[in-house]
This record gives sequence, C-alpha cells and structure tokens, in this order.
Amino acid sequence: MMVAVRAWRPGRRAVDVAVSVAVALETAGGTWHSVAAWLPRGVIVPIALGQGLLLLARRRAPLAVLAAAAPPGVFMLAVGYAALPAIFAPGCAAYALGMYGRRAERAELAGTLRDAAAVLLVAVAVGVAGVSPDARNQSGALLAFSNGVLIAASWVLGYALRTRRDYVGELRDRAARLEAEEGERAARAVVDERLRIARELHDVIGHSISLIAIQSEAAARSARSNPDAVPAFLSGISAASRQALAEMRGVLAVLRPDPEAELGPQPGLEQVDELVAGLRAGGLETRLEVERMQLPAGIGLAVYRIVQESLTNVIKHGGTGAKACVTIMRNGGTVRVSVHDDGAGPSGRAVSTAHGIVGMRERAGAYGGTLRTGARPGGGFEVEASIPLPGPEAS
Repeated sequence: MMVAVRAWRPGRRAVDVAVSVAVALETAGGTWHSVAAWLPRGVIVPIALGQGLLLLARRRAPLAVLAAAAPPGVFMLAVGYAALPAIFAPGCAAYALGMYGRRAERAELAGTLRDAAAVLLVAVAVGVAGVSPDARNQSGALLAFSNGVLIAASWVLGYALRTRRDYVGELRDRAARLEAEEGERAARAVVDERLRIARELHDVIGHSISLIAIQSEAAARSARSNPDAVPAFLSGISAASRQALAEMRGVLAVLRPDPEAELGPQPGLEQVDELVAGLRAGGLETRLEVERMQLPAGIGLAVYRIVQESLTNVIKHGGTGAKACVTIMRNGGTVRVSVHDDGAGPSGRAVSTAHGIVGMRERAGAYGGTLRTGARPGGGFEVEASIPLPGPEAS
C-alpha cells in the first residue's frame, strides 16, 4: 500500500496565532523582582495578553499595531521590567511594519519615510524609558539606547525582506510575461509560416493548373484538325504536372523536414526564362525583356512569383489569342516588374481583393515595395511592381 505524503505548510492564520501566543508568553515571562513597588505585578499579564492580541492584526494594519504596542512596552521598560520581554512586542510590530507596510506606488517614498519616522520615534521612546529612574538597567545611556537600536533594526530587517520579496516577485512576473510574449511570437511565427506556405501553394498550383487547362483545351481542339500536335500538348501537360509536384514538395518539406531529402533552390530571376518558355509552349505568346542582375534570394523569389501569378491571370482571364509582355528592369536602387497583356482581362471591383493579387501585393510589401494593378487604357490588364534593393544591391 502506498501512502501519499504532502509537506504541511501552516497557513497565515496559524502563523499569526503562533506569533501572538509567543509574544504574550515571552512578554509575561520576564522576571518581576525589580518592578517598581507601586505597580501591581499582576498588571503585566493583561498587558502581555493585549500585546499578543494586537499582533494578530500586524499584516492588515502594521502601523496601527506599532502605535498601539509601543506604549505598553515603553511603560514596562520604564517601571523596571526586563528589557527584552518589554520590547519584544514593539520589535515584532516594527518588523511587521517593514515587512507588510502597504502604500500606493506613487507614495512609496513618502510611505517609507513615514514608517521610518514612526519607528525612530518608538526607538527614541524605548531608549529614553531605559534611562528612567525606575528602569532596571542603570549601567549607562549607551546600553539603554541599544534597546531602541533593536527596534530600528527589526524594522530594517522587515523592510529588507519585503524589498527582496517584491524584487523576486517582479522577476517572476517579468519571466512570466517574457514567456507569454515568447509564446505569442512563436504562435505568430507559425501563422506567418502557414500563410507563406499557403501563398506558395496558391502560386504553384494556380499557375500549373491554368497551364494544364489551356494545353488540355488546345489538345482537344487539335484532336480532329491536327492530331499530330496532340502529343506535344500532352507532353506539356506532363511537364507542368511534374514541375508542380516538384515545387509542392519543396514548399511542403518545411512541414515534414526530411534530413535525407535534397531540396532544390527556390526559383528566382534566372528561372523566369524557363517560366515564359513553358507558357509559350502552351500557347501563350509572351515577350520577355529582362535586365540581368544579382538579386537577393527573397526578392528574386518575389519577382518570379509576381510574374508567375500575373501570367497565370492572363491565361485565366485574357481569353483566346491574348498576348503578354514581361519587363524586369533595374531603375537606380529599385527593381521594377511590369506584366501587361492585350486580352479581355478581369473586370469589377473584386480584382483588387482576389487572392492572387493580394498575394502579389504582400510579396512586394514584405520587402518595402509596392504593387499596382488595373485595366490598361487601350485594353487588357497590367501589373506593375516596384521593390527597393537593400544595401550593396541598391548601389
């Protein structure tokens, strides 16, 4: 049989009662042989009990407890009662004032000075009582005032412990806040990564499916009029499918990383030629003007995806016979991407909120760039992106 054992920790009420009883017993337990003859010795007992009961409230009203416990202690010391039992209750009250003194944050300094003044007043009163004519200790003022020093030291000890307690509590709160902020940052990173993956999948799948669709339609039209052209279209569909699968594996590899997998680099400016060549093979006549330049990997990927999404939209909305033009040039410290066509193009206000256009705008905005889309005055649709180059690339 197993027995669960838990460490017992006394509650505040039990501790308060124990302290009160200890103070009452310590105060009443002093020797009475040198007490002033005019004082009934039995009066010490109710005074001790009263001081013990006062200390029950030392957490809630420490200053009031000190003010109430100090006069009986000073009185007992002045009439010849033993020094340590006489000042035991005021010392505990001074410690409680330093440990549990409550004050508003804006009045911290004023409250501390008030408490210190109260303790100093009690310490001086105890010292003066120690040199009174009926006091037991007549060996000198220095020894008598040492009782007052004990009162002040009790307050200093309580204040030091309270300061340390508050400091440790502040460190714990700060650690908890930092942990919560770290959790929020991790959650935001997860969301951002999911959005990035979703954007990549949208670009890859949207482009490939559109290319497959246009080549399938071309193959269907050629099945009767020009059967010899069908295998070429089917080969294009196969190539587009394989390319889409390869890019999807690269995007999704971040979700289930395989240390043995060999991941190819993300597409960039160098792969725009291959992108346009694939579209030309699929039937979209596209003119390409690219200024060769070295771009950071992230900006190169953004340029590639903007061109890819723009040409995908031409396939979707441009209509039969649409022609496209892609221009990628460097203008000072900025790379400019322009994709326009002469097709029918999308219409309506929903264009600016379409997922593809939103994704392109986010890609440009991620590097401090801008994106403008809209219908061309002479017909068709155009996409223009401007992305600033960082550091040495801008010079």
